Amino acid sequence: MEIAIHKLAVISFFIIGLSHVIQPRVWVQFFIEVRNKGEAGSFINAFIHFPLGVLIVSFHNVWHGLPVILTLMGWGWVLKGLIYFIFPRWGLKTMARVSMKKSWEFVAAGLIFLALDGVLIYSLFSRQ
Repeated sequence: MEIAIHKLAVISFFIIGLSHVIQPRVWVQFFIEVRNKGEAGSFINAFIHFPLGVLIVSFHNVWHGLPVILTLMGWGWVLKGLIYFIFPRWGLKTMARVSMKKSWEFVAAGLIFLALDGVLIYSLFSRQ
């Protein structure tokens, strides 16, 4: 199961990272729409991050070597989901910084996702 989750993450990170790089303005529009939902928008953001985080930590709780990167990301998304569910106003404040002028931040995040994906791909193939 651990390798299956690793593969799921590799595919997900690649597609999401590439999308961030190619369509940053659409990501900005998406998060502005989510933010406009008020505190319920914070829940929407939590529902985006929490399930993948829980899936990762439930079936890929690895604390050695390069795969630890995936485990840490999973725990980070669990924590992010928890915060956005429990403190929705804080989540809205965080989403308030999203703007078209800062759409380059989505490109940067996408490049980080793609770099991490490369590390995870290397890790996956070196394990087999």
